[in-house]
Amino acid sequence: MKLLKFGWLAVALLCLAACASNQSNEDANIPRTPQRDPIIDQEAKKNAKLFKQTEQEMAESLQVPDITYQFDSIRPPDYSYELLDKLANILKSHPSMKLVIEGNTDIVGDRDYNYWLGASRAAAMKSYLVSRGVLADRIRIHSYGFDRPLTLDTSEEGRWTNRRVHFVLTKRTWESVY
Repeated sequence: MKLLKFGWLAVALLCLAACASNQSNEDANIPRTPQRDPIIDQEAKKNAKLFKQTEQEMAESLQVPDITYQFDSIRPPDYSYELLDKLANILKSHPSMKLVIEGNTDIVGDRDYNYWLGASRAAAMKSYLVSRGVLADRIRIHSYGFDRPLTLDTSEEGRWTNRRVHFVLTKRTWESVY
């Protein structure tokens, strides 16, 4: 009798285990859309708002939109020149202001290459500003490569968000910045 009770208990446990494993396999087959990182949309909205600023508003807020890049490119995107011209005018009309240009990349590629790529993007921005009459010693560049991502989303949109040049307008002296 004990053997029969034990047998039925074993059969019941096996049935429950089979149902549980079948359930999880069915859940795995349900198509799910990958969750999009909300930072991507937040950054896009913030940049759209910052791009609409006048030179005066930008000088007062010290907020500058980021410039995003095509994959593996150091050429400034066409849309960036209007912003760079605003920055040049701000820096020329506010002699106490300085600018830090930070180059960032996505996660694709090795650390050394991405560091070089970020520095090259920042240097291209600096070169353009200097060609517009801004003194070179008022601009510093820094590359973070892929070390400071805005998002960990590895989708194309997430990587696009991370491939950027970030501008920091400041009224502080270089000694207090570095």
